[in-house]
Amino acid sequence: MLPRLSIPLAVAICALPLAALGQTDTVKPAHDPPGQLFRHAPMSKATRSIIMPLSDIRFAFDTENLRAHTVWRGKLDLYGPQHVNAKRPFIAQPNGEILWGNPPTLPWRTNEPSGKFALDYDQPTGKFIGSSTDGESVTLRYALELPSGESVSVQLQPTISSGGVRRTLTLSQCRRPLFFLANSFVDGDAKLNVTVHGSGVSVRVIDTIAEQHWVLIPPHDGEVTVIITTHHDGDLTASPRSAASPLAKLGEVGQSEFKPRAGPGSAHYKTEYLPLPPELDLLITGMDWIGDGRLAVCTWPGEVYLLDGLLDKGGPVTFNRLAKGLNEPMGLLVRNGRLYVSQKPELTEIAFGEKNDLTEFTRVSAEWGYSGHYNAFSYGPVLDRDGRFVLANAGHSGRWDMTFMGWAIRQGSNGTMEGIASGFREPNGIGVFGPEHDVFVTDNQGQWTAACELNHLRSGKYFGHPSSAPDQKELYNGRETFTPPAVWFPYTLARSISGMAEIQDDRFGPFKSQLLVGDFQNALVTRVFLEKVNGEYQGAVFPFLTGFRSGVNRLNFGPDGNLYVGGLQRTWASIAPDPASLERVTFTGNTPFSIRKTEAEASGFLLTFTEPVKPSASDPGNFDVSQFRYTYHPGYGSPRFNHAGQKGSQTPIEVTNAALSTNRLELRLTLSGWKEGHVTQVRCFDVISEAGKALWHDTFHYTLNDIPKP
Repeated sequence: MLPRLSIPLAVAICALPLAALGQTDTVKPAHDPPGQLFRHAPMSKATRSIIMPLSDIRFAFDTENLRAHTVWRGKLDLYGPQHVNAKRPFIAQPNGEILWGNPPTLPWRTNEPSGKFALDYDQPTGKFIGSSTDGESVTLRYALELPSGESVSVQLQPTISSGGVRRTLTLSQCRRPLFFLANSFVDGDAKLNVTVHGSGVSVRVIDTIAEQHWVLIPPHDGEVTVIITTHHDGDLTASPRSAASPLAKLGEVGQSEFKPRAGPGSAHYKTEYLPLPPELDLLITGMDWIGDGRLAVCTWPGEVYLLDGLLDKGGPVTFNRLAKGLNEPMGLLVRNGRLYVSQKPELTEIAFGEKNDLTEFTRVSAEWGYSGHYNAFSYGPVLDRDGRFVLANAGHSGRWDMTFMGWAIRQGSNGTMEGIASGFREPNGIGVFGPEHDVFVTDNQGQWTAACELNHLRSGKYFGHPSSAPDQKELYNGRETFTPPAVWFPYTLARSISGMAEIQDDRFGPFKSQLLVGDFQNALVTRVFLEKVNGEYQGAVFPFLTGFRSGVNRLNFGPDGNLYVGGLQRTWASIAPDPASLERVTFTGNTPFSIRKTEAEASGFLLTFTEPVKPSASDPGNFDVSQFRYTYHPGYGSPRFNHAGQKGSQTPIEVTNAALSTNRLELRLTLSGWKEGHVTQVRCFDVISEAGKALWHDTFHYTLNDIPKP
């Protein structure tokens, strides 16, 4: 026994969330089903936590400080919109008897532990690598960087035994002794017995006001294994396998078949829906295709599925659950056979072996601040033209000290994340467009955001919503100007813009090389025509498809040329009837009579139609044109303002000429009095195709940031 030392700092930072017990009476928490292997969830003072159930014991691991921060007997109470349909509270809480936990500091030392405990300057640093599971247990992986420059790989597998909580540590070669803080028991806690097994290892107890049990691991060549057991009273033998819930099952969990949409539909596009098994909470937040024709899907409650059979005509679709327990992923990308998922606190790579049931979760990056807030979403990833990951983080309800909240970030050449541009409020859509693979980000109306918008992501730009560091703190109160979006979405059309997909296939009709953008609240899909004017993107938004069964959240084109639409609603409501949906949209071959393109010119617009129009379309009186702008202010959204600044008004624009091309596929509108920096609304009347069809959609809104130079 070493002499008693005074370590007040250890007591001050030993953060057990005791206040969590009896957290709230107003919201009933959710709980993971028996048999679930892990849960990524924010906890008090450890927002990047992984919680593992070990029988009736919960073991919570802090991936930032690489410590067992809370161990308790009982349940994990889950809060937040994805679990309990309420925004607050959102921090997961232990519910039961807290057994022990360690202070928020790296539990490794290379020097003999002393009273300086958390202040020693010449100590290792640590980095969380990821986790893996074989369907039975979870192994955590991290790395230590010693002051000497030596790197040590560590694997930690928590399990339960009849005597207590067992931690099996496997370390790679290390040429100097290491000290590991197994347990710290502050005054008032039960002082539990800690034993260790391993070649040459021993336990050293520092009997202080925060009694510490340090494990000495001697220098070693090759890999060593150390087993540490923290003993508890009572039988802690693991529950039998039969106690696992079907809701925790991995592998095949259901089948379904597409059915035609009920009620009236479009003559041009057929929509089918996939009835979802009621036990699947398939709130889709990310979709991408793997090479064998399966669709990988992630969900808001934190599950990952592989859907097989979507491309088979008339065959069943099989749902295969790959993972449970992620922290609110908002996007999924397939790259080289691996899945990349944007969890709230990190970008995660998922590698899976379907033959051996081994799934590995590797942290690609966690280089942004994460408070655990219900709205701290991270959207993406996508790949830019150089093959680098790009994410967009929500700035709504953020904090200035939470790095990169409200920013679009990119993985740099050295693997670390760097800021591209700031000013995003709720960027629930990120995608690439065009032959140059330009990145676009949608954003949602709210404070500092006049209406929903589509932004072309460029380095150094500021898109309007105050953002966290590395923006300057004084800018968190707002600025006077911002970079306007490529396209404004009128509130009358779209109220909560979401994901996007570029039409790259003629099999989907006459709109190739245009964007489809979803809207959550109105359960619809819009069409966006983009062009570059004076070197910058701007363009027009058209209505497209409506009537989806849930709030439209993610869009993805399949190898079959069809559009797949993933939907959800919970807390943030949609006009649609279902809590979740997966729908397929197919072009019927019946080409709609539409304005295919709307190109700005120095004197007006050049409209290109999908079919020749009748000569009567050249009457200027067929077109009602007006302009409006939004104001930039800290309030929620903005009304429309005319040229004179009158609220709730639009300025009429005179159409002085309407000239048809000889093939009557193009019509040039000459306008008088229009101004750049405004949205131009164009309504078409009595524009009829040669075949006698009326326009499928007769109104569009063009965001005229710049008028082309003559």
